[in-house]
Amino acid sequence: MKEFSNEAYYLLFSALSNRTRLAIIDFLIGGPKNVSEISSSLKQNQSLILENLEKLEKCMLVISEKVGKDKKYLLNNEIIEPLSHVLEIHTSKYCSGLTKCIPKEKLKEYMKKEASKTIFIEHQ
Repeated sequence: MKEFSNEAYYLLFSALSNRTRLAIIDFLIGGPKNVSEISSSLKQNQSLILENLEKLEKCMLVISEKVGKDKKYLLNNEIIEPLSHVLEIHTSKYCSGLTKCIPKEKLKEYMKKEASKTIFIEHQ
């Protein structure tokens, strides 16, 4: 196994330990969105969304691009796709019951409700 940096792991996993950030990632699967679209979908204020987007950008999970006067945020698929693959393997092998807990059609609504919770691990 390759040597790794504890700090790099900490920054990545702490960025992913926030329900709002996970909901943002889930929403961006549908394609690039601006802050207003993300805020409206998750029913969160724009300053909170911007704060969380900044942390996702810091870890390169999300990237931004200017589209005219607008700034759009999109997933960095170079990172997100391998992570999704690892989670898919882990879920199917070790957590197969999780996919039955919340029916797929209710998952997005569940994620929106979860995004409003403030319990998370924050790195300094």
